[in-house]
Amino acid sequence: MPSSFSFNDEQRQVIQHLAGSLLVLAPVGTGKTSVLSARVVHALSKGADPNRVLCLTFTNRAAKEMADRLTQAQVGRQVTIKTFHGLCVRMLRMGAESLGIPSDFVIYDAEDSADILKGFMRRQENDSLTESQRQQEEKRIEDRAKAVKSAMSEAKAQASPDQLTLDLSLEDLFAQLDDRDQPWAKRYQAELQRRQALDFDDLIFFTRSLLRLVPEVADYWANRYDFIQVDEVQDTHMGEYEVVRHLAQKCRNLAMIGDLDQTIYAWRGSEPEAVLEQFRAEFSPTEYSLTENYRATRSLLEAADAFADTFAARQTQIKIPATSAPGEPIRSYLAVDENEESAWIAQRIQALAQNQPNFAYNRVAVLARTNLRATTIASGLERRGLPCLTADSYQFFMRQEVKDALAYLRLLVHPFDTGALKRLLNRHALPIEVGTLRYIYGQGRSCGLWLTDMALLQPWVNGDPLGAVIDAYRHGTLVVFDVETTGVAIEDEVVEIAAQKLVKGQIIDRFHTYISDAGDVGDSQHIHGYSNEFLRQKGQPRRQVLAQFFQFVGNALLVGHNVGFDIGMVTAQAQRLGMPVPDWVWADTLNLARRFLKAENYRLEHLAQVLNLPTTPNHHAMDDVSTTVELLHHLIPKLEATAAARIDLYCRHRDLFAPLADALAGWKALIDKRRPADLLNHILNTSGLLQHYQDEPQRLQSLGQLVDIFAAQDDPTLPPHLALRTLLEFTALATTLDYLSARDDQVLVITAHQSKGLEFDHVFIAGLVEDEFPDFRCRRWEDLEQEKHLFYVALTRAKQSLHLSGFQENRYGQQDPSQFLDALVKDAPQFP
Repeated sequence: MPSSFSFNDEQRQVIQHLAGSLLVLAPVGTGKTSVLSARVVHALSKGADPNRVLCLTFTNRAAKEMADRLTQAQVGRQVTIKTFHGLCVRMLRMGAESLGIPSDFVIYDAEDSADILKGFMRRQENDSLTESQRQQEEKRIEDRAKAVKSAMSEAKAQASPDQLTLDLSLEDLFAQLDDRDQPWAKRYQAELQRRQALDFDDLIFFTRSLLRLVPEVADYWANRYDFIQVDEVQDTHMGEYEVVRHLAQKCRNLAMIGDLDQTIYAWRGSEPEAVLEQFRAEFSPTEYSLTENYRATRSLLEAADAFADTFAARQTQIKIPATSAPGEPIRSYLAVDENEESAWIAQRIQALAQNQPNFAYNRVAVLARTNLRATTIASGLERRGLPCLTADSYQFFMRQEVKDALAYLRLLVHPFDTGALKRLLNRHALPIEVGTLRYIYGQGRSCGLWLTDMALLQPWVNGDPLGAVIDAYRHGTLVVFDVETTGVAIEDEVVEIAAQKLVKGQIIDRFHTYISDAGDVGDSQHIHGYSNEFLRQKGQPRRQVLAQFFQFVGNALLVGHNVGFDIGMVTAQAQRLGMPVPDWVWADTLNLARRFLKAENYRLEHLAQVLNLPTTPNHHAMDDVSTTVELLHHLIPKLEATAAARIDLYCRHRDLFAPLADALAGWKALIDKRRPADLLNHILNTSGLLQHYQDEPQRLQSLGQLVDIFAAQDDPTLPPHLALRTLLEFTALATTLDYLSARDDQVLVITAHQSKGLEFDHVFIAGLVEDEFPDFRCRRWEDLEQEKHLFYVALTRAKQSLHLSGFQENRYGQQDPSQFLDALVKDAPQFP
């Protein structure tokens, strides 16, 4: 890799191009990450505002690598470096009010989503099934859930601009689904709403919807950045490009970088040709190519170059530097059968490690076309005493024990996360039957009781989980409040606080103050309309404002629409100033509306319209407070009408949940006092989870590693509870192989798809027989081209040595060597 002082001419052209759009085609090993990092450094050195620089990457690993490079250059801590999904999360948290969702929504991964669908489908199972029949039924349910989720994902990803909506139920979008899939899809989306969650497909779909349907949000983001880089353009689908195009429409300074010869995700919607066609038409970019490869040896580069020549339409070129080491020749082996192939791979790895006591096994990878082949090879390596790891067995944040530990934290931060609660109930071994849970869930829908209410230890008024807000409204004091801020990130500042105090349901007092020393309002002026000058003239110092607001509230119950966000921002502001924060009790009209109102959207503006409320919110805090008060007036009678049924249902079952509720309350009390890693360690030791896994040392090791990850990723500048929220988002967005740690010193046995973006010293590509690699389902010309590109990705993972293997026979009979070998291996192995 060239040093920062020795970039070649091709690289320098890209680095020095700072104004106007550009397209860079860069094959693997050409120093792309170094060039992109250097380009940002160069832009900052020329006066670019780091707050207005955006770098999008394909993986968290790539984002971290770029962040580390910028840190080493001592620049760019304020540069936004995110994965595409990470950016969408940020945009949705800022636009949550427009969608009618809480800004601290939960992110559901693939397993969480599958659990919802399988949970629905299991309710139809027959309890009289035998164990064999039950296993068959579970497999059927798993396949059915996967099919339904795939159909939903496709509908969201391929939604046209006219199909975008702020209706969280997505009923119109799902109308196009098969009649068998529609009911499941609608129930699934409704359950996500109940849990205040979005899945990965929602992150992109609703970001697109916000930008198209909410003018003030669209305007804010169109003016947000001046300098945008998008890496791995070949993995981008049109919906994602839509978002990027919007971000760059004003600055016109968009760089798209990638390697079209590594296009391997057409099956999940990537459309690089269509994306680049639009990019060229809309931005007229200057085009560059990087060709000199610094990663691999000459022999490996020659092989990659030769194979790329077999593409129907090659997009990039590989130029081999004169300084490249010759390297070892590619080794190939055609085994008699699958077992012998595994044995040969094991022998070769052992030969590499021979006489090297510190040999790094995690610098060796075995790549396969299918998960089945990867599992077969891994089993063979393990039988021969070689440490190995498959992606499915790794999937760190998907591991059972890790998901268990995270469920405790998720429920502390997101008290309405039903999925997390169900997981804890399984681990706590509470005497609660599945039928009881289903009964509470079903009966609670008509009276506004949610299953998660059972696990919340609070001083219920009159035995009613919603009794506090009824009692404060009818007989006591409550304060409805709202804030305007410079953004939704926890480091942002409150610029306006407004509140109305109600005693016995009647407004008796108001509080309204601007803050004069909140810092630069920046782009948030487009939302609330307050300039820095206006706030300086009309506002008061923030310490004084917060002290006055705390006094105004006193011991009253706090109420707001998405009030968790408002309380979080006020709390963070106070903590930065070293001010003590009251221990507030609060109620959220957004949550109450979800329990008692059927609406396509729960944003305050929409509810005001459909309920014909006398006031309308307009991003001024006092107007939003007035509307929230009117909404509360509308909701209270509904809470009261269902109170008897709710109290009866709660009281009949609360003792079953009491041990868990007690434990959660104790941990909740520590959330503001202990750093996330310390809190996690405490929960592991007091929840019984470590005891549950005491006979499984590998699971205990994973839990220890999770504590270490929390400690390493913790941001000490954030208060403990806010740092915890950030870490939970980090775990939700992490991909399978993003965070392999140094202690995972094992041979990685993964599929070629999973290897994308990784590099290894020594690579083995196994199972190179016809109908496996290339896959038997890819016999059409365009599908075979995809297989070629996938094989190209696999062989370009190697830096020092490449080993190719296949077998002559398996349980299906005689096998032919893969056609891909012809372009790589002279005298390619043939059957006798």
